[in-house]
Amino acid sequence: MSDIAVKAVVSGRTAYQVVPDPDDPIILQIDGKLSRVLDISASGFTMPPAIVNAGRRYPFSLDLPTAKIPVAGYVDALPGKPDESIQCVFVNLSAEEADAIHHYVLIRQKDAIRSIRSSGSSSSGF
Repeated sequence: MSDIAVKAVVSGRTAYQVVPDPDDPIILQIDGKLSRVLDISASGFTMPPAIVNAGRRYPFSLDLPTAKIPVAGYVDALPGKPDESIQCVFVNLSAEEADAIHHYVLIRQKDAIRSIRSSGSSSSGF
């Protein structure tokens, strides 16, 4: 059996974070502005700085590549260091919206594992 090492960034979020596929990005509209999602998890997402202010609640809408409908609601922007990416935590998602996000994260996790395995197979003979 082979081991897979996973590095996790310390943040205010408590779920496994995945990076969106650059060829199939997540479209984020937050507080009426378009932005990109740097990573996403079941509990929230990270976005570039200077779009929102930390410590506030914002309306958002996400178009996930794997979802049939947009995920919309509110997020709390967590306090952080100036000029760093902003961590946003979902607030009161419906069961359907939470399932859509879980589904997307699971697909991206599986893609990452496949990528690790395929890159390891060419160099280590697995």
